Amino acid sequence: MNPIKLIRKLGKALRGGATFRDMFLGIFLGFAVGMIPGVNLTLVFLILLLLFLNATGALAVLSFMLGKILCLVLAPVTFWLGYTMIHDMGLIGLVRSASDTPVVAMMDLHVYCLIGAIPLIIVIGGLMAWFVARSVVKTRAAIASAAGKSEKARKVAGNWFVRFLMRIVFGKQKGKLADMDEAKSPLIRKGRVIAAVVLTALLAVAGMIFLDSLVKQGLEKSIAAANGAEVNIARADLSLRSGRLVIEGLEVTDASRPTHNRFQAEKIVADVSIKDLLTRRFVIDLIECDAMRMDVERKTPGKVYREKIEAKEKTPSVPDYLAGKLGKSAEYYEEIKKFNKRLQKLREYLKSDEAEASEPDTDAIAKRARALGYLKMSAKDYLTKKPTWVISNIKISHIELTPTLPTFVVEGKNISSHPSLLLPEKMALSAKPDEEALKDFLLKSVGQKDKMGGLLEGILGGKKDKKSDEKKKKPGLLDNFLGK
Repeated sequence: MNPIKLIRKLGKALRGGATFRDMFLGIFLGFAVGMIPGVNLTLVFLILLLLFLNATGALAVLSFMLGKILCLVLAPVTFWLGYTMIHDMGLIGLVRSASDTPVVAMMDLHVYCLIGAIPLIIVIGGLMAWFVARSVVKTRAAIASAAGKSEKARKVAGNWFVRFLMRIVFGKQKGKLADMDEAKSPLIRKGRVIAAVVLTALLAVAGMIFLDSLVKQGLEKSIAAANGAEVNIARADLSLRSGRLVIEGLEVTDASRPTHNRFQAEKIVADVSIKDLLTRRFVIDLIECDAMRMDVERKTPGKVYREKIEAKEKTPSVPDYLAGKLGKSAEYYEEIKKFNKRLQKLREYLKSDEAEASEPDTDAIAKRARALGYLKMSAKDYLTKKPTWVISNIKISHIELTPTLPTFVVEGKNISSHPSLLLPEKMALSAKPDEEALKDFLLKSVGQKDKMGGLLEGILGGKKDKKSDEKKKKPGLLDNFLGK
């Protein structure tokens, strides 16, 4: 809507043609749309309602601008209002149910600022809409009364220049002021219904077009919330038909060292539950990744949202025999041990974060809200009965710590934002050598193939049972070294 049309729409509302109800709906709904944080189903519903009903468009645009300004300025206020309403006024059950219901979860009723904005929309938006609409109706009635009684006012209104100016500013009027003021308009117009249907179709098409972008943003936000630091994804491709998700260019910032990535991967393939996506949860049946790199320097330092909790873990030192016999191989095992410590810290962190989430701490939530942004802060992690994200099975092959050492693999199951919600199945996540890469590495180190078998068996474990002719696993040096 260009400025000329906006002025004419306003002029039409002031001079006549818009009823009290039309103006009230335009102002109230426009203000409500502006106060909604983010893009969600609640925002879409209000926009459709604004188009569906016979509301004054010009006043809706102006009130939307005011609402959006207040949404940004009053974010700390709406955050604390939402926090109080959810945790202190008995809305926990409603928010939890909404968060776990497909489609309804997309309304973002778990976002503190959205819940906190509702009272402001009702009070400020309602009073403002009533006051403006009532003032315009009274002003129009006073102008019409004065024009009917005053000869001078009629002469001025009949002047060609005044009529020309009124035509430019207000546009063409179809009737007299008094007649237009008394005219009644329908609550719903066919044109508005058609517009709402067309907009719905366009939004559906746009959703399909921008699905990958929305999934990318959702993944970045969810992983960052668990990681405690910035997460970047170059591209995400989700197939709704097969549920196959392909992630390219994943970079996860190390919260303890923001200049480096904790890990990064060129390509990750996952099988995703589409049904759970409708509740804004990521449930992955199987995730596979090849060629992952660790501890890589970032182009720019990543943002840190909260401090990671360090887990205390005692690990054995490198056995003298292992270090003496294999030389540089000991460095390889030392790196795997360090990586397993990282995985242990991740497991401990998820459990400790879950304990914190079960009983929200006001200071901790306030600190996190300032870091993430008040408008993004959600109660979903604290109230949900289901994990925000779940990885049922994971296998990462050819993980590279340094170019000079062999790669290794990571396997895990039942990894989630809330481990206790998956009980009785426990979370498992561990790293182990890549046997093929280790064989090549040992061959170069030892230099004799005939000694490779026994040496590799002594390191990785495993013994052939003569009776069953099957390979039986027994603890090796590496098992002892890693504390298995």
